[in-house]
Amino acid sequence: MFAFLQSCLPDTPPLSAREALRTAVAIGAAVLLTGILSTLLAPSTGVPALIASMGASAIILLALPTSPLAQPWPFVGGQLISIAIGITLARWVEPPLLACSLAIFLTSFAMLRLRCLHPPGGAATLIPILAHHEVQQFGYGYLLIPVALNAILLLALAWGVNRLLGRSYPHPPRSPMPDPHGAGNPLPTARTGVQAEDVRAVLAKERVMPDIGAAELQRLIAQTEDNAINRVFGELNCASVMSRELVTVSSLQLASEAWRLLRRHKVGALPVLDHIGQLAGVVTLVDLLKHIPIAGLQQDAHTLAAWLSGQSGNEPLVVEVMTWTVKTVREDQNLLDLVPMLSDFGFHHLPVVDAGGKLVGMITQSDLIAGLHRVLAQRAMSWAVPGQ
Repeated sequence: MFAFLQSCLPDTPPLSAREALRTAVAIGAAVLLTGILSTLLAPSTGVPALIASMGASAIILLALPTSPLAQPWPFVGGQLISIAIGITLARWVEPPLLACSLAIFLTSFAMLRLRCLHPPGGAATLIPILAHHEVQQFGYGYLLIPVALNAILLLALAWGVNRLLGRSYPHPPRSPMPDPHGAGNPLPTARTGVQAEDVRAVLAKERVMPDIGAAELQRLIAQTEDNAINRVFGELNCASVMSRELVTVSSLQLASEAWRLLRRHKVGALPVLDHIGQLAGVVTLVDLLKHIPIAGLQQDAHTLAAWLSGQSGNEPLVVEVMTWTVKTVREDQNLLDLVPMLSDFGFHHLPVVDAGGKLVGMITQSDLIAGLHRVLAQRAMSWAVPGQ
């Protein structure tokens, strides 16, 4: 019996008491403000200023803001279409029970076909029918006041309150990350794993409408993949793979000295230190190539050799050619955090700093690959050896 009762519960984790309280307060405040503002804006319409279905809509908009049912078109369209059907059937169909059943049928079909499924519409469509036979008859002006007025006010309040609670609303689709190379290719991390078209294809095969959008489902799948990968590689941090013996250059040295150091040590970037030994930037081969005196090369074939050897007399200092904006990582940072930086965002080298911001190492794309390979090899060995 206990197992049966457990199977009746949803399989989603419950909200914390704090989050449940915040959400409940937000829902109550939104309904209260919708009613007050509707009364002030339409004080003498002869109908209630707040329709009952707005209470259910407020719960969906503020407790489930990422759901397809909570987005602006399903909410507004679902409410207006439902009420319009209810008003029409209240006038033309007897008895009330038949009118109610037809209203639910037509409302459900219309919302599903027009992509504005909003469950409170099932209650909203009954309001004109029940009121017609019990209290009063509603005209089509009821669609404007209070229905449209309620909907616009509640939608605006849901937008503001969700943002105060740190949530996005309306829930936007996932935008593709920009291609830093401008070639139109997906980013490296976007070429593997679950793609947006995979999610849409699976959802299209469902015989019932899932209560989750394709973008939100893809986001959750990506987070699930990250959790699984962290479970395997989580013990690896930057300190375990970084290069500790660093070749550095002072910001006040000649750029030609940075060129020689890069060539001698066969590296692509050098950390640049200021006069007190703090990280000030990096200088790369690309930085130096950008400052080669091309105009001089056309006049004198020895200009480049003189510039690179520091004998031209007008070569710049490192501080004049280096990259000032530097992306750094912490030595205790999970190595997996570096994957998008070193694959998607165009970084090839990342300086590693300690808690005080002092330079303690460098990580390259090669270091990242070597570290991940080491963990994979260790895992493969443990799986191959019985009892491990």
